[in-house]
Amino acid sequence: MRPPPTPRAVRAARALTMVPGDAPLDDAALILAGRRILDVGPARRVLAGFHGPVDDLGDVVLVPGLVNAHAHLELSHLRGQAPPPAGFCAWAGWLFAAARDTAPPDVLAAAVAEVAGTGTAAVIDVAGRAGAAVARALRAAGLSGLVCREILGRRAGVSLDLPPQLADAAGDGVAATVCGHALYSTAPELLRRARAVCREHGTPFSLHLAEHAGEMELFTTGRGEFAAMLAGRLLPKGWQPPGRSPVAEAAAQGLLGPDTLAVHVVSLAPGDLDILARSEVTACLCPRSNVRIGVGVADAPALAAAGVRLALGTDSLASNDDLNLWNEARALFTAHPELPGRAVLEALTVNPARLLGRDDLGRLAPGSVGGWAVLPADLAQRLA
Repeated sequence: MRPPPTPRAVRAARALTMVPGDAPLDDAALILAGRRILDVGPARRVLAGFHGPVDDLGDVVLVPGLVNAHAHLELSHLRGQAPPPAGFCAWAGWLFAAARDTAPPDVLAAAVAEVAGTGTAAVIDVAGRAGAAVARALRAAGLSGLVCREILGRRAGVSLDLPPQLADAAGDGVAATVCGHALYSTAPELLRRARAVCREHGTPFSLHLAEHAGEMELFTTGRGEFAAMLAGRLLPKGWQPPGRSPVAEAAAQGLLGPDTLAVHVVSLAPGDLDILARSEVTACLCPRSNVRIGVGVADAPALAAAGVRLALGTDSLASNDDLNLWNEARALFTAHPELPGRAVLEALTVNPARLLGRDDLGRLAPGSVGGWAVLPADLAQRLA
């Protein structure tokens, strides 16, 4: 058994605890053992009588370690290989051919180190074949998170049990569960079963939803380039469109609720905002991935105004340049400069932590295990 880490302290000009009701802390200090926070508050009180090492960071703002709400770390070997933005079909066609293998251990370890090194403390990762390797890499880096075995296909009776290797690899703050891929690629019965399994595990249910206009066209009319691409591959013979938006179809299939992480939600129909808000889903936005693929970006201000809880994710290095969540915040402000800074900071911290059921993440508070991150200077004016 390893000895417990020696407590150390961090001091900074300001801290945003993200604890409801807490005001910003000026001249703040934290005492930590590893990533676990033992105390937080005004430096004068916290450091009184503390005799361990103190790292004075100077004129910076501390925030909780971030939570990346959507990643595919097993695709990290595809960094820099995606084609120029040309729409979802072009990108998906490339990915089908490129993703025959998963990231080797050294590439996966480097990707996780990048995640940790840019202020992220936890990841909700969607995995196909390398879930166990991802879980081990997260644990080795001291990160928390959830690794989701992605369910695809139309065989309603397929087992949704976790692979033994993935179940064995979980632990130390890294949980494992299942998730759906998308409405067009996973049978409705499988999606409902997957959500039920997530409830048994006490984990959120993640689903790619309304990512692009072709998905909207598929479900409303059954026509278009995307429909032609899926015919004979993922859509069963005789499949008929439900004649409603993907969001409305997900609601009709019983897939939306407070436990649902709806990833992307770029292409929405009138009424979809109300469905998402009434369902109390968390919407995970991946703005740089959406732009890189060429599908537009989600209407974050409209989602926030409707009362939809937001989270942010990097998606994979098959559709993004890096795994730095701060760059997602920058992209969001570029697309929507009117978006309130508090909403973005909540999307990076407390919202995904709440979805995970982890009150020990997303906050600077005693007992939190997410450590801290330094708010980049160029974002401080917007977020602090």
